[in-house]
Amino acid sequence: MKKSGSNTPKETPEQEPRRLRKEISKLKSQKEADKAKIKDLKKELKKKTCRQ
Repeated sequence: MKKSGSNTPKETPEQEPRRLRKEISKLKSQKEADKAKIKDLKKELKKKTCRQ
């Protein structure tokens, strides 16, 4: 398992919050994309089950 912060060993306390904010925003956008994909897949599955 990778140590937390091992990729930025010379990170200053001021840089850490910036990096974490970027990571959080990236994860949030990924989560929203996944939610949309799940919604579409559920819709498609519902259509297929109704046809049978």
